[in-house]
Parts: sequence; structure tokens; C-alpha cells
Amino acid sequence: MKKYLEDFHRMKLFRLQDAVQIIGNEKSAKDLLRNYKKQQLICQIRRDLYTVTDLATKQAIATKFEIGSNITPSSYVSYHSALEYHGLAHQQFFVLYVSSSQKFTSFDFDNIQYQYCNSICEKGVYFPPMDSLVHVTDRERTLIDCINRIDRAGGLEELLHAMEAMTYLNENKLLTYLEIYDKQFLYQKTGFLLSYFQRETKVSDDFLEICREKMGKSTRYLDELNVEIVYHSQWKLFAPENIRSYSEQGQNEFV
Repeated sequence: MKKYLEDFHRMKLFRLQDAVQIIGNEKSAKDLLRNYKKQQLICQIRRDLYTVTDLATKQAIATKFEIGSNITPSSYVSYHSALEYHGLAHQQFFVLYVSSSQKFTSFDFDNIQYQYCNSICEKGVYFPPMDSLVHVTDRERTLIDCINRIDRAGGLEELLHAMEAMTYLNENKLLTYLEIYDKQFLYQKTGFLLSYFQRETKVSDDFLEICREKMGKSTRYLDELNVEIVYHSQWKLFAPENIRSYSEQGQNEFV
């Protein structure tokens, strides 16, 4: 009865069609999956997505990052969840942001909410060699995504903590992702924030100048903040007076 279990462990995550290919026909595959579920040898994450369980604990073996990367053929870990994967997050959240060009209904599994986000493009999606089942945005794409949607970064304070931990950023990649978004406000926010972390990230004055040239003439607010803000004339932004000290004030709410 358990002769196929080794095949499922090898895949870690699988669908009905994978079981059909192993077993030979759909009815037998469905019966086998049903029996394995009863024995807690596998668990069903959502419709047509399964993972094997640890034989001792009966808990799912697949990590949340592996699960998020395999919800749809195009899904990948993004926003704050990508920060967490890269070791840049200050807090661990119970929401996993998953971008995908195929829409899926957000769902909960094992105390994690898998939140659908529309994928703007697949450029910058990274396939870690040591985590073959994980698809995640690289650091530069993650940063630009998070600056575009600060709410999905966990808030401004969380984003700033992540930026403090970044030691190098590839300017060409940053510019590529900024060009894909093609938003004046995003250039404005990116240049403003990176000007405070220029030493850590090694971005050049030329990069900041490009951001200034592309940010347009509008005056905007960096984020919806319940703190005292001032006008930064160089970037035409209303924001906290000292961004670096803001991250130490504990203003962010847990998401």
C-alpha cells in the first residue's frame, strides 16, 4: 500500500496528474491519495496540491516558500515574504505573498495565509540552486516591489529595517525593474529612500540623479503615516524628517 510513498517524498509537492503518471490510471491514483490522506501520510494543501508529511510528526514537509512557489505554474514568493526568504525581514508574518499571472483564491494552510498578488512580470524571479522548489524575486526586484507597495512590505518601518540589512544592490537591475513599472512616483520614492542607504547599498550618485530626472514635478506623500512629517524639497516628498531614525520609533503595526 505504501510502495508509492517514496516517489511522493522525492517530489515533496505533487498533484493528481503526478500520481496518475506514477500509478497508471486516474481511479487508482484517487483511491491511493484518499487512503494516504486517511493515514496522514500526505496532506492536501488546496485543490489538487498535496505534500507528504513527516512520518513522526505528521506535519507537512514542504515549507511555506515551497508551497507558495507551486500554487500555480507561474507563482513566486514576493513582497515581504521575499524579504523574509532573503533574511532581510525584521518580523515574521503569517501572510505569504504569492505573485502569479494565473489568478487563484487566497487560502489558509497550516496557520499561513497564502495571499494572491497580480504578477507585473516574471523578470527578476530567482530560482535558488539549493531550493529547487522555490521561486522568489531577487533582492533588487523585491525592493522595488516593496517600495511600490509599502503596505505589502509590512509598512515603512519594516521596509527600512530591511534596507538597513542590504549590503549591495545592482543598479542595472534596479533600473530595469523601475522601467518595467514606469511610474514617476516609484522613481521618486526609490531615489528618496536609497539616498539614506547609499553607503550600505553602494548605489551611485548617478543612479539617484536618474531617479530625480524621472520622478516628475508632482509633490507627493511617501506613505500614509500617523507621525510628524516634513517637506523634502530635493525629492518633492512629504515624509518623516529623518528616515533612518524613524525605523527605531516602533510605529509599525504587526501584519
